[in-house]
Amino acid sequence: MPELASRISVLELMGYREWTESLGPDREWRIQVTQARLYAKVQDEAAKHGAFVLPTRYDFMLILSSNVDLLGLRRILKAAASESPVPVRMGSACSSTPLSAEEAAFNLLQDAAPGKVEYEECRNGEAAAVAHVDLNNVTDLTLKLGAYKAYRMIVELVERIGGRLAQAGAMVQYLGGDNLLIVLPVDSTYDLVWEAVKYGDLKAGVGVSKTYRRALELAADALHAIRAGKVKERVYTKIG
Repeated sequence: MPELASRISVLELMGYREWTESLGPDREWRIQVTQARLYAKVQDEAAKHGAFVLPTRYDFMLILSSNVDLLGLRRILKAAASESPVPVRMGSACSSTPLSAEEAAFNLLQDAAPGKVEYEECRNGEAAAVAHVDLNNVTDLTLKLGAYKAYRMIVELVERIGGRLAQAGAMVQYLGGDNLLIVLPVDSTYDLVWEAVKYGDLKAGVGVSKTYRRALELAADALHAIRAGKVKERVYTKIG
């Protein structure tokens, strides 16, 4: 059976640094407002096509986009262009791991003209695998340490897990609150998630599906089953 691949797309805001510098010294609040509006716009459009945008740096957006076709990606890019203060472009590629797919997409991006998508066809099928990781007792930790110190501990945990799992081609992203997202290679989900939960008082729901939106839904549902005591495992997987 052919190995299923992950598709990642990279959206670039071209000339973004130059735009920020054109705003003058009283600019950071304007930059943050623009980024928030842009992220909301792109995330909303991405969801319509079964994709999900990682909230990383805003001049380059990473879009989890397995089984999103070229037309769908063009519509996501058009949504970004409607809110962006600068031209946008995109590269989209698939590979055996999310991290290698991102690297391939970033390389394709370099050849994309403004307003265009450079799209690499996938030889085999595409799929999406994610883990929704819950940090236990974060509320109690925050009440004890305060919001900033608790946040710093979470960021340090993300760095440790992310550094370890990057060796297997996975990507780790903090989603806010007590939630982490691990974007997984489709063929090695379970072992990698167990590797992650060993780093602390964690539990994880894993979702595997055709699109990342559906995989995220399944992962959240699996995590709810753990929280509700319906399953005893610290890692629970749903496929659909």
